[in-house]
Amino acid sequence: MQDENVHDLTEKVKRKALELGFARVGVTTPDPVEGYEDELCRRHGYGIWNVADPGSKLRLAARPREKVPGVKSVISLVRAVGRIEYPERLLRHLGRIYLSRSYLPPDDTLEGKRVLLFEEYLEGLGIHSLYDHTNMQLVDRAIASRAGLVTYGRNNFAYAGELGSFIIFVTIPVDVELECEVHEPRRACPDDCRKCIDACPTGAMADDGSLDPSRCVLYSNFTPGERKDPAVLDLIGTRVHGCDACQVACPRNAHVLGAAKAPDPYLDWLADSFSLEDMLFCDDDYYEACVRPVMFNYIRDIDIFRQNAAIAMGNSGDASYLPALRRAAAEGSDQVRRFAELAIAKLVDPS
Repeated sequence: MQDENVHDLTEKVKRKALELGFARVGVTTPDPVEGYEDELCRRHGYGIWNVADPGSKLRLAARPREKVPGVKSVISLVRAVGRIEYPERLLRHLGRIYLSRSYLPPDDTLEGKRVLLFEEYLEGLGIHSLYDHTNMQLVDRAIASRAGLVTYGRNNFAYAGELGSFIIFVTIPVDVELECEVHEPRRACPDDCRKCIDACPTGAMADDGSLDPSRCVLYSNFTPGERKDPAVLDLIGTRVHGCDACQVACPRNAHVLGAAKAPDPYLDWLADSFSLEDMLFCDDDYYEACVRPVMFNYIRDIDIFRQNAAIAMGNSGDASYLPALRRAAAEGSDQVRRFAELAIAKLVDPS
């Protein structure tokens, strides 16, 4: 009878997740993710997160029982964001995941409220959520894979079948033993396909598909100025927060990218309101209206957004940005001035 009750409870949890708009839901154990830490240590570039230390944040995230005391099951939720009409003008600068406003959403946003509603439902069932709303808590993709929800791509993204890789994970550890599934990780890409590797603008992926995060566009976007790699900056183009190049090139996403899309009124408004010039001189009002809603994930220092705007202007080849850059070079902080001057030099002498 107890097993039947656990089954019924698990089914209620899954049904509620689907009702709230999550596309897939699974439950798995809080056991350590086998092989994850060894892979972190093997890969080039991950030393920036001190992964050689067994107590490092990334390694601990693969050990749910150590990271989250009291956890007995882990609920993996998948939110699909590939069927949104993303304005092309915004895609030149921002990744789809961030434009969806779904990744690590603040509690005062629509997506944040979706998570809170699910947690409230769990509480009503006597299940206490141990989810940390403020930062990465557990290894989302690996746990979703173990729950049987996704397979991996050569580009390091996870794919949820027909939903492709344009998905968001919410991983909720709970204090109740639910009915768990355990699946082996699997990469479903053809062995001879390397379209994602060839599409990466910064050469961040090796031939085996392993990612060097220090060369990834997003890492450069959220890295403070003194730690930015000049060689990478020349390759990121006008991207200021994320990059979809490897996902767009992937044949496993072709059906998602080619499917009918639903308009997003806020993104339509943002497409008319966003500009690199305004981001370069970002004040509190512009930040709240145009930056924070789509770029709240990693960056807390507004000067980094300003730097990214200057870098994008310099890479654009558009000399019309020169007046704004000269003003930033004269009026900006030391950090912003440095990148404005670099952008000016690049536009004045493209050679």
